[in-house]
Amino acid sequence: MTNNDTPQFALRIRVRRLPTPGEFDEFELAYLRVGQTYVVPSQLASMLILSDIAELVDSRPATTEAADFGHPRFPKRR
Repeated sequence: MTNNDTPQFALRIRVRRLPTPGEFDEFELAYLRVGQTYVVPSQLASMLILSDIAELVDSRPATTEAADFGHPRFPKRR
C-alpha cells in the first residue's frame, strides 16, 4: 500500500522553549524557533505540550490531508 488517504488532525502550537539535546532525537525539530507558531500533527503537538516545550494556541483541531493529497475518483453510475 503506497497511498495514505487518511486525514490527520493537526494542532496549532507556539514554541515556548527549544528541546534539550537528546530530548526528541527521533523528530526533526531544527526548524522550531521560540515564539513562533506552527501547525503540527496532533501526536507531536501533544508531546511538545506535555514536555512544556510548546503551548496550545487554538483548541480546535484542523483536518489536514495526507502528504500525497490523494482524492480517489469513483466511476460514475449509469
